[in-house]
Amino acid sequence: MRSISHILLVAVVFASTVFGLEGGHLTADQMKRYDRLTHELIAPCCWREPIAIHRSPEALQMLGDVQKLVVAGYSENEIKNIYVSRYGPRILADPPGMDWYWLSVIPFIVLVSLMLAAVLRLRSLVARTPSPSIAAPADILAQVKTETENTW
Repeated sequence: MRSISHILLVAVVFASTVFGLEGGHLTADQMKRYDRLTHELIAPCCWREPIAIHRSPEALQMLGDVQKLVVAGYSENEIKNIYVSRYGPRILADPPGMDWYWLSVIPFIVLVSLMLAAVLRLRSLVARTPSPSIAAPADILAQVKTETENTW
């Protein structure tokens, strides 16, 4: 009984592999599009990794669906729009909009502004601070003067 179940399991795996690969041959151009899409779509189970990397059942299902859509001739934008309509813009690794501006340009401007403010503040503090004048007693000054004259 046990050997029959093993044989049956091997037959099912073999049949699913053969039938699964028959309709999914990708050309070089389709493979490039498939690769780009699978790295641009985020796995909806945890929203952390692209479906190309993530190995949850949802991500694996999406991999198969994306492959079928690419083979069927859908463009990248059409496939992205299908998933955006299903899951929202969060499904995209790089959602449209001005987020890149806020995340990259604004922190740089704030950093430069703070550095400029610090430099200006330090310059104003240095300009206002009087230079210390050392007033030595007259007898010490005379002793130093006599010692320097003797050495020359």
